[in-house]
Formats: sequence, structure tokens, C-alpha cells
Amino acid sequence: MIRTLNRLFVDHPREVEESYLHHMAASSRFGFRLLKLAGCAFLHALVPGLHKATVSKAVCCMAEELDGRAKEARECRMRDAGVWDPGL
Repeated sequence: MIRTLNRLFVDHPREVEESYLHHMAASSRFGFRLLKLAGCAFLHALVPGLHKATVSKAVCCMAEELDGRAKEARECRMRDAGVWDPGL
């Protein structure tokens, strides 16, 4: 039971070098942004002249942001494992 709770609540935030609360805040910001974009997408479905590029531009920016966070997390894990070489 403890192992399952650690896997669900502790392991991933630790992997990206964040506390549970910091990870929750960052994830919540992404979630609220996605909810807002979902509303924009539905408005665009109803009135095609509204939000013509809002959603696609925002999703591309968010993808870059998430990719940067993932790259940083990978580098931290490699550094912690002793296999990180900044010259690569």
C-alpha cells in the first residue's frame, strides 16, 4: 500500500525535482490553460470567425514548454545517475 502511494504521489514529482505542491501548482496551471482553450475551441466551432488561431498557437507553445520541462527532468535523472556529460 505504501509503495503504491509513493508511486502515485511522490515518485514523479521527485523525478522532476519538485515537491508535491510545486508539481501540483505547475500541473494545475497547465490544466486551467487547457480548460480555457477548450472553451475557445467550442466558441470557434460555433462561430468560426472567433479564435481562428488561438488554440493551435497556445497548444504549440505549451508543447514547447512541456518539452523543456521534460528535457530538464531527463538531464537531472542522468546527472543523478552519474552518466550526464554536458559536452554531448
